[in-house]
Amino acid sequence: YNKNFPVPNGFVVSAHAFREFMQSNNIVSEVKKILKNLNYENSEDISAASERIRKIINKENISRVLESEIMEAYENLNVNEDLLKADSNILSLIKRGRSNAIVSVRSSSVFDFPGACSNFLGVIGNKNLISSIKECWSSLYSVGNILNMKKNSIDNSVAVLVQKLIDTNKSGIVLSSNPMNRENEMIIEAAFGLGQLITRGEITPDLYVIDGSLKVKGERIAKKRLKLVRDLNNNEIVRKKLVLVEEQNKKVLQAWEIEDLARLTQKIERLYGKPVIVEFGIGKKIEVFHVRLFDIPEIIDKDNLNGEVLVQGIGGSPKINTGIVNLNTGIFVDETADHKLIGMLGRIKGVVVNEGSLGSCFGILCRQYGIPFVIAENSTALLNNGLIVTVDGVNGKVYKGEAKIKESKVKIEDTETYGFEALGL
Repeated sequence: YNKNFPVPNGFVVSAHAFREFMQSNNIVSEVKKILKNLNYENSEDISAASERIRKIINKENISRVLESEIMEAYENLNVNEDLLKADSNILSLIKRGRSNAIVSVRSSSVFDFPGACSNFLGVIGNKNLISSIKECWSSLYSVGNILNMKKNSIDNSVAVLVQKLIDTNKSGIVLSSNPMNRENEMIIEAAFGLGQLITRGEITPDLYVIDGSLKVKGERIAKKRLKLVRDLNNNEIVRKKLVLVEEQNKKVLQAWEIEDLARLTQKIERLYGKPVIVEFGIGKKIEVFHVRLFDIPEIIDKDNLNGEVLVQGIGGSPKINTGIVNLNTGIFVDETADHKLIGMLGRIKGVVVNEGSLGSCFGILCRQYGIPFVIAENSTALLNNGLIVTVDGVNGKVYKGEAKIKESKVKIEDTETYGFEALGL
């Protein structure tokens, strides 16, 4: 925001404020007692501990000082920056004449596990805002987060971002570098409505591949069956089914929107000096909601397997693994994959879903944890429980049984180049 990027006005409730809340209400010691005697091998015990901790956090009061600061920042969201400099009496009069701002409330954990903490859209009013902030705080102790904190021996913390909600008619995610190869490419994913369905992996968005000159190199127009919108009558966030085939298959982004998004993302990447994932929305203009840094995963050679292909879709994590189709261990196959699976990351050998995206929270996690990820329509109908399969997350293929690696002979003259051109070296 301070760098003049198109970011909605907002404010941050810092991780320090969260820690202060936990300390002042003696919640830290209670949490330590609950987790000290926890049997991490028993999923029911973990669920019970999570529920108990979250109830403790949600029932405690925020200090008057912090609540006052939050309320002041919230009231200021509906006042122009120039007017904030006015006399306090005049400013107070202006605020009384304005309605409450409609906001989004998003979590940002210090040790980043994408999608692990709660987010809320369409929050309005003081009471609802405070409640949503505490829900974000308590979500740090979800089942998946408790397991990850134990596994990585970390004491996590969380900040909360409050921003004015933008009623977008299009939204999506940009990956400034293609995580599936070492080529000079950018990936843009987009769908209609608000963007939460994409980050949660509940729909398959359109996908656009952008080359180094910021031109469209390829595109895949998806069948989009849902969109998320705000009901202007009651302010509720609702799912709207897209019934007509023309509506489902309609291309989301225009050429100028793609180019503007690519240029904006390029500027953001230069600011951070690393590949970035940018969440955006388009209403009256392009707005940036969230930026996440990421590392390019290790890339496996393409098309090096032999076998019967059962499912063909989109590869979302460049790894290959063999296992048994099972919802709890082995190869996870379902309609979608969401944050509830975070606690299972250590047991899953592969993920195949009917709906999802490269920029979804679970897609990011699969690449972080080296788990092959494939998005393929009707995969649940084709991959039965108990079936042994090989998931090729590079090429988006699922093979029957244990697929064999193709034998290949490499000629000396073919090894003169090492792909440095693709890396821009």
